[in-house]
Amino acid sequence: MNNASPTHEERTAASQRESDLHHVKLAKIDQVNEIFLPGQWLDVHLPGVRQAGGFTITSTPRDAQYRTDNPGYLELAIQKSPNNPPAAWLWRSKEEILGSDVLVRVGGSFVWPPPGIDPASIKKIALIAGGVGIK
Repeated sequence: MNNASPTHEERTAASQRESDLHHVKLAKIDQVNEIFLPGQWLDVHLPGVRQAGGFTITSTPRDAQYRTDNPGYLELAIQKSPNNPPAAWLWRSKEEILGSDVLVRVGGSFVWPPPGIDPASIKKIALIAGGVGIK
C-alpha cells in the first residue's frame, strides 16, 4: 500500500494557473516568513527535482514589479520538510543553491479582490485561514 501524499500539481490540477513557465535565478536567500494577486501561489520547478513545489507567495505584488529602485523579488513561505523534495531542495545550504535557474508560474483563483467585484463596494470582510495557504 502506498501512503504517499499527492504532489502539489496533483492536488491542484483543476486549479487555474498561468500557461507559461518563467525562468528566475535564485539571487538571495533569507530565512523569513511577475505580477500576481494576493491569495495565489507559485509553482516552482527545481533542477533535478521531478515534481514541482507549490509555495505561498508572502511578498506583495508591488515587490515583484521591476522598477529603477527595485529589481523585483518574490518571497515564498517554505516549510522545512525533508519528505517534500521541492521544499527539501530549497532548504539546502545557500552555497548549494544560490545562482540556480528555476522555473516558476503563478497559480490559484482564490484571490483578492474577487474577480468581478469592486473592492470599494465591500463594507466588511472576514478572512480566516489555518496553516500556510488556503485549500
